[in-house]
Amino acid sequence: MKTTRELIADELRSIRARKNVSIEEVAKQSQVNKDTISRYENNLVSMQIDKLEQLLNYYDVKFDIFFENIYAKKHNKD
Repeated sequence: MKTTRELIADELRSIRARKNVSIEEVAKQSQVNKDTISRYENNLVSMQIDKLEQLLNYYDVKFDIFFENIYAKKHNKD
């Protein structure tokens, strides 16, 4: 089973892929450093909540919906 941190990283990477935007574009628009975004998406560092909020705002994803998705994946029995 994946950790919550791994699920968050996967979800962020998935959202960016669905939005079809590059890390560079996300960094420019969200004002989160592209290396930081890459580290978050690859689960290399713990995420700062304010940075997560900036990214979710850029992606137009509500905080509660984001974590409901994480919870559902964590508790999926498939």
